[in-house]
Amino acid sequence: MNKNLLVLSASLAAAIALPAFAQTTTSTTVTTEKSHAGAGAGVIGGAATGALVGGPVGAVVGGVIGAVAGSTMDPPAEVKTYVRTTHVEPVVYTGPVALGDELPATVTVYEVPKYERYRWTYVNHQRILVDNSTHKIVSIINDDQ
Repeated sequence: MNKNLLVLSASLAAAIALPAFAQTTTSTTVTTEKSHAGAGAGVIGGAATGALVGGPVGAVVGGVIGAVAGSTMDPPAEVKTYVRTTHVEPVVYTGPVALGDELPATVTVYEVPKYERYRWTYVNHQRILVDNSTHKIVSIINDDQ
């Protein structure tokens, strides 16, 4: 009985959360499906772990926490390579530059082809990857990564 409840709770948490992470971007020429596999994997893993520790309520809480952790996974290698190899003039900015910090809208950011989720900038000789919707720094890309 407990095993069935565990499986049901984990499946329910995953089924509820996954559509929220699906994203389709449509332009006049191309429709691109964006993958948020990290969030989906986080939901499932978090739900299963939460269910083991805290039962059905733990499954739901674990699923939410897992989704958040999964959606903040490392950006794809293709994004990092693009940012590392594209040259632009550095932007002067005196504010904080650390993971999770939000850059103001006044800082110039550039698109990353095929990845609507990301923007990037070159601030004080550091290549910074920014979440397009929140302007928060998601990665600081070194030339040797």
